[in-house]
Amino acid sequence: MKNFFNNNNFFDIAHMNKFLVFFLVIIFFCCENKESGINYIGNLVSNDSINIPFKFKYQKYGITIYNGEESVFLRVNDNFKDSLRLESSFFEDYINFKKKGDSINGNLYNQSLSRKIPFYAVPVTDRFQNKFFSESIDISGEWRIIFNFSKINSYEGKLIVNQSNSDVISTVRTETGDYGYMEGKINYNELSISNFNGSRAYLIKGKLNNDTIRGHFYRGNYGYSDFIAFKDDNFRLSDPYGLTSLKKGYKSFDFKFEDINGKIISNNDKKFEDKLILVQIMGSWCPNCIDESKYLSQLSRKYKDISIVSIAFEYAKEKNQAINNLKKIKKNLNIEYDLLLGGYGSTDKKLILEKLNSLDKLISYPTLVVMDKNKIVRKIHTGFNGPATANEYEKFKYNFEEFLKLLIAE
Repeated sequence: MKNFFNNNNFFDIAHMNKFLVFFLVIIFFCCENKESGINYIGNLVSNDSINIPFKFKYQKYGITIYNGEESVFLRVNDNFKDSLRLESSFFEDYINFKKKGDSINGNLYNQSLSRKIPFYAVPVTDRFQNKFFSESIDISGEWRIIFNFSKINSYEGKLIVNQSNSDVISTVRTETGDYGYMEGKINYNELSISNFNGSRAYLIKGKLNNDTIRGHFYRGNYGYSDFIAFKDDNFRLSDPYGLTSLKKGYKSFDFKFEDINGKIISNNDKKFEDKLILVQIMGSWCPNCIDESKYLSQLSRKYKDISIVSIAFEYAKEKNQAINNLKKIKKNLNIEYDLLLGGYGSTDKKLILEKLNSLDKLISYPTLVVMDKNKIVRKIHTGFNGPATANEYEKFKYNFEEFLKLLIAE
């Protein structure tokens, strides 16, 4: 019998082992790639027939949504018999869904607002079809956009567009805040951009005609506006520091509410002595408020001479739900300052003003009140334009912190 264990056979075995290891590595990485996620386009169905598309990767523990430079993770909660649930780290909204093969179907819910939006997803990569791209069309730049332009309740904003070939990254700035990162296409003369961040779902569709874009703006299945936009690099929104003011006779901003642990906190508490006080009027349901809260959370660790307080007004119909919403953002945003519950069950600004005696009017969530060490209101900032506005956001942070440094030095 031929001796199997000769040098040549050892050589063959060594090569066979190397091949086996290589084969197992290939299988492992294939499995890993499959486990790392499948690319989907999700659709939230607005107005019964209009799809608001968004791009996400489906993974074992949740989905990662991509809007331009933004990524948002919704975790999977599988503690339900007949379906799975996708939950946000910040918002009360959630998606209940069933997955059959590569097909996903369900609904986006917000029970406090009694909202239900149909949802489905398919494993493709483009949120909008590539139809026809003309190199002669470039809509990059700033556009003055007027929503509800044919109605009495019209309002203006700034449409900011960055175009690369047919791909578009965009946002809209308004006096009350920005619309977040929006992503889409310019197909010949048709602009289509959308986003979804776990709560906010927006779609802008318009047609370019010479120097004008006309179209439609959909907000989930609960809001619709027509719009018209003109190329205007010189258009300016109102000064955010000039929109909200105190009532006559007031110099300080007074507040007195329970925090999320039931303790009464007021502007006269000893811990606020000899410190600047920033008071944020906000809600956990508000994406611009979440963006501002992320910034304020960083600010609170950067400047020890500043005390920050957030007063939240919640849609939640029950107090416990409102408190839980605030506890969730406190934990997930790593907030070290006080979160107070100003009210729940309504965010009507006229009703809110009855609880905020110092303010003459309230235009936007969020609103940020800045008081000096003597508790004199020095500035009130209306709305918040966050990271999606790029240079505007960086400019705001620089100017705001320079002002805070002056107040600290006084």
